[in-house]
Amino acid sequence: MTEPVQAKDLFAIKTLSQPQVTDHTVYFLENRVDEATNTYQAVLKGLDMRNRHQTEFGIPGQSITKFALAPDETALLYLAADKQKKAQIYIQPLTGGSPYALTDLPDGVDDAAWSGDSQGVFFTNTSYPKKTPTKLPQPKTISRLPFLMNGQGVLREDGTHHLQYLPITGKMPKTLISRPDDFSLDAVDPSGRFLALSASPDPFNPKDFRTGTYLFEIATQNLTWITESQEHGEFIAADFSEDGTGLLLWGSDNHQPNIAENHIWYYDIMEKTLTDTAVDHQLEEGPGEVAADTQQKLSGRWAQYVTADYFLTQGFSHGRVSLYQASTDGELTEAVGGDRHITDYFVGADQHTVVYTYSDFQTPSCLAVYDLITEDEKDLYNPNTSWENHHELSGADEFTFQSDDDVTVEGWYMKPTGQAAEKSHPAILYIHGGPLAAYGYTFFHEMQVLTSAGYGVILINPRGSLSYGEDYAAGVIGAYGQGDYHDLMNGLDEVLKQDKHIDPKKLYVCGGSYGGFMTNWIETHTDRFAAAVTMRSISNWVSMYGNSDIGYFFNAWELQGKWYAPIDLDTYWKFSPLAYVDQAKTPILILHGEEDHRCPIGQGEEFYTSLKLHDVETEFVRYPGSNHELSRSGFPNLRIDRMNRIMDWFGKH
Repeated sequence: MTEPVQAKDLFAIKTLSQPQVTDHTVYFLENRVDEATNTYQAVLKGLDMRNRHQTEFGIPGQSITKFALAPDETALLYLAADKQKKAQIYIQPLTGGSPYALTDLPDGVDDAAWSGDSQGVFFTNTSYPKKTPTKLPQPKTISRLPFLMNGQGVLREDGTHHLQYLPITGKMPKTLISRPDDFSLDAVDPSGRFLALSASPDPFNPKDFRTGTYLFEIATQNLTWITESQEHGEFIAADFSEDGTGLLLWGSDNHQPNIAENHIWYYDIMEKTLTDTAVDHQLEEGPGEVAADTQQKLSGRWAQYVTADYFLTQGFSHGRVSLYQASTDGELTEAVGGDRHITDYFVGADQHTVVYTYSDFQTPSCLAVYDLITEDEKDLYNPNTSWENHHELSGADEFTFQSDDDVTVEGWYMKPTGQAAEKSHPAILYIHGGPLAAYGYTFFHEMQVLTSAGYGVILINPRGSLSYGEDYAAGVIGAYGQGDYHDLMNGLDEVLKQDKHIDPKKLYVCGGSYGGFMTNWIETHTDRFAAAVTMRSISNWVSMYGNSDIGYFFNAWELQGKWYAPIDLDTYWKFSPLAYVDQAKTPILILHGEEDHRCPIGQGEEFYTSLKLHDVETEFVRYPGSNHELSRSGFPNLRIDRMNRIMDWFGKH
């Protein structure tokens, strides 16, 4: 007999990430949420594809954040916290022996990658001056913009950022770069000549939003900016070709702020030319921004070479994240597709074995293998088989409809599980964040909890959403709460026409981030919902401008469609739900993290105060120690509290 999915099942579901493969063994992280410690845990495993036997690596009790297989396949490098909770580099030999710590740095390690010859490790770290301990409060001086970052708080300005090399024998590291601005190590040339770094070309200019890619020549320590031709470009290096003559990059030229699609670009190192490999294709390349809450510790692998001319990358289209085989001269074909979300992948040294992880509406995570030559595909390991068999999971019915201005919009309806679907039942319009994100064919724990509790769940990708092309994504620019609002209302009407079991008197609405903004907008523009829940929301674009880590530029991009635009008070206020609070009637629950620096808690405070003064039934719940990622990677106990409060609020209305 199957059971309903509950909030506490957060602790039972496992996900897989960062697959890598040798001839017979697939290495991967198995992630879970630990109830006893209220933390996220990940173990490093190896699965023998011949007999499916699994081996666990690393030091018992460690939670691993990232790992990499050595080019010669003799060892694994991984990052894990030491006793001081600082990330350090560990080496796990695969030829026998126990793992050992390669670094013991007081401020830890930021990132690490193998050298091409497997004899050493390149890594980045940040060092800070030692401070004299004091019990007295100390001031913080700010001289840069941005000065806040969600998940980090006020940014420190006294750090020095380093690029170093350390042999695996554990000798003293050699410093290659030290500078006051942050940068990242993106890729290592297998031939041993270059490293690829990304950094801001003008790091202390608050109006420069570019991220440039740089080639660092190891022998000469020369640094060459290879994306200078792209005026507003943001790029991250993805992978060097085996011979070191080519480099794949992921990013965008940003010809339209925050809207231009991300593509894989090719840099010919010999010819010094940069080419958009997908200029003729309408496709968001890379992992995409899929609205969900289950995946953890994905590799962020933007692209990987298969041969000197071909590579693999993910692509996000109409809610599907597929794996594409592409060429440096513009060819593009789907390799691994279907109604699912390819969450991570890796190409083996044989140039045809691809291991990957995927999810769909009813599958949290599965490890699989695909052969590029034979096109054979098979599942290798599902860590949730027993859990799936013992729980009743809701699927999703896809639908499309014509909205205002003859815009075609896509959505999904998840019916309540069991017999509730054939009886009169309530339904929730759940609005995703972004807006440059999208619902898709992936597992969403919270939605399964809601359908198990008897609610139908309506998921719509209104204009402004990702995976439908740049014109569709631009549909909200300078028009927040306009066409997107009508898309959501028209989509709701479409579902009501399709499923006569939905009780029109028991309709609810909720959402977070942009979805929270839209919930606030709906709150102040219609009374057709019985209750609403708004999370990490925006209510006042004017006050968000100077209080959010992104507000001073995001607001200009989204509300004015311009680079460097100064604040336009009339426009900002026109698109602020707070401006229409006198029209609010629907009972609304406001949920907000106290350390949210993306949509600061003041946004919830302003809305709550104004609603109370207008005699609207409302409650305000503040989550301590929680930032904008509360529902995805926040404290597990608070994630469960949040889900239960949503159901309690709707249940009482």
